[in-house]
Amino acid sequence: MNKIKLYVISLIASSFLTESSLANCDNKTPTELLESFKNSHPQVIENNSSIKVSEKWIEVAKQRPNPEFQAQGMKGEEIDGDVDRISLSLMHTIELGGKRSSRIDFADSKRKQFKASVQDSNEDVLIDAILKAYRLRQVKELIPIYEEAYEAFNKILKVKLKRKSLSPEEQVEKETLVLATNDYRLKVSKLKSEKINLSRHLSFFVGENCDLKQDSLPQKVDLTRSFNLKKETPSYSKLQVAINNLESAKMKLELERSNAYPDLKIGPAFETENINGKNYQSVGLNISMDLPILSTNSGSKSQALEQMNTARVRYKNIKREAYLDLEAWIEKYNALGSSLKTIATREDLDKKHLKIEKLFKRGVISTAMIIESHRQLIEFANTRNEFELGAAEALWNIYKINGTVFTEKL
Repeated sequence: MNKIKLYVISLIASSFLTESSLANCDNKTPTELLESFKNSHPQVIENNSSIKVSEKWIEVAKQRPNPEFQAQGMKGEEIDGDVDRISLSLMHTIELGGKRSSRIDFADSKRKQFKASVQDSNEDVLIDAILKAYRLRQVKELIPIYEEAYEAFNKILKVKLKRKSLSPEEQVEKETLVLATNDYRLKVSKLKSEKINLSRHLSFFVGENCDLKQDSLPQKVDLTRSFNLKKETPSYSKLQVAINNLESAKMKLELERSNAYPDLKIGPAFETENINGKNYQSVGLNISMDLPILSTNSGSKSQALEQMNTARVRYKNIKREAYLDLEAWIEKYNALGSSLKTIATREDLDKKHLKIEKLFKRGVISTAMIIESHRQLIEFANTRNEFELGAAEALWNIYKINGTVFTEKL
């Protein structure tokens, strides 16, 4: 029991110390917060920066082989006398089979694939930040409810502890209150720890070391949207990755086919000889190329062909999966939205809570009823929050499949 008390005290102390170290962020509306996520999230900045690297892939692919210069000098004796010979040649490589254009096309396809992957990652990052913002608002709303319940139980417990004699029923109530008080104290500490964790991450996401105010966080999930199930979702970033992956595999096959052709090396040659004091000069043309007899790059071509077939299967699977995912997310959004529209709102919960408190102060309800009413109230609040977070997740994943994540608003 002492260990539990020390653990609780340390949690509460660390919560207060950490919270006090965070200053309030500048006033932001939920819309401004969303824009901060888009523009200041470290992962988004890193992803967008990596696109600049991929832009250089085409420049690398456009590079041509450098000319080759050869020089040879010889000195010796022959039948005709002393001989000095110098040979010079310059060779230029000509890539046959359209290697350079195939290489450029392949690099461009990889660039497009990478850009689509970055878009997919940025959308996931943004959705994660939005859901964390919703959860932080929920946690900030839950903490006062738990704290009020804890204080109410603690007041009753103090009264019972002052009594010298208790009936068996009152002793059971006292022990129940001890358990309930400790349980709620732990839950408050857990929620405060979660609040600190979420606040730290969200302040990191907006590029500031501060605590987001309640007004800056998203308040309600938009439950008014109506979505139609589409067979085609061309703007879905995950599908775009698969499309570009297939195109890249096709370009890879074309590149391997072009690599089956040998390179032609051609250039002028010059030679000068000095035999017994007489100079002789000659010029000519050097030509060099591999003969495609033993290898025509068949292994690499076969591998590229299989990679293309695999990419085509992956594209078909993702296209089918996109339809199923959209259907599932729409059904979840509609189901949770319908439930949230019919159950009590946060304002209704506040009214019920105040009503319970008034009845308790008047002494109308028993201790057991007070504990049970608070338990049900908190359980309902947690269930509503779970539904709300699920609806938000479904809504923003629908936006993702439709390709509108970065154009939507909170």
